[in-house]
Amino acid sequence: MTKSIFKIIFTLICLTQSIQVSATTLFLAGDSTMQDVDPERGPDFGWGQLLPIYLSDNSALKIENHAKGGRSTKTFLSEKRWQTILDKLKKDDWVLIQFGHNDASYQKQERYTAPVDYKANLIRFTQEVKAKGAHPVLITPVMRRYFDNQGKLKDAHGIYPSLVREAAVETNTPLIDLFKTSCALLLEYGPEKSAVLYMSVKPGEHPRYPEGKIDKTHFSKTGAIEVAKLVVTELQQKSIQPLANFFQL
Repeated sequence: MTKSIFKIIFTLICLTQSIQVSATTLFLAGDSTMQDVDPERGPDFGWGQLLPIYLSDNSALKIENHAKGGRSTKTFLSEKRWQTILDKLKKDDWVLIQFGHNDASYQKQERYTAPVDYKANLIRFTQEVKAKGAHPVLITPVMRRYFDNQGKLKDAHGIYPSLVREAAVETNTPLIDLFKTSCALLLEYGPEKSAVLYMSVKPGEHPRYPEGKIDKTHFSKTGAIEVAKLVVTELQQKSIQPLANFFQL
């Protein structure tokens, strides 16, 4: 009787370990608009940080957020951050890839990535993920809150969003057009009300910004939740499966 019980327990332990090893992981590769932010370091939130709130109650998906502020496709590669993901990646895992803010920063040459190299890096990312038997999803850069005097959004990304779309078509990779949907979200809120979506700190409110700060790039918690919702919505609308099945709205 004791041996039988021991055998059952041993079998259950083996099954549990097998499930843990084979669990699907979703890796996030991107910049500050996607990253996890320590509340003690800053008052902003990346949308990837709030993505887990949309996981289904019975979801077995594990999310690893490797996004990092100030990174472009060029520096994500040179700093071996991409290699870290590749080393962990296993068959049937997923990778969400969103860059562009820092690639387009011509005035910051240490992170700037010329358009031709940006597209080549995105294609490289998708190919290397697929070579591991995993699944990439390309994401256009999220919109910044720049309105003109007529209440229209000003483009701060130039050719970069279209290059993501081209890379997706050329590599037959699923695309989440966050540039398009976040633009619509900002227009829905309007020039004034959209401020609630972005980080706004009053003087003396946070030690990192003693004089206060109004940010038009990085999100408040409300904004990060809304942008994460845009990502999940498009995953489901485009039936990017089985990844979409891990989430619920």
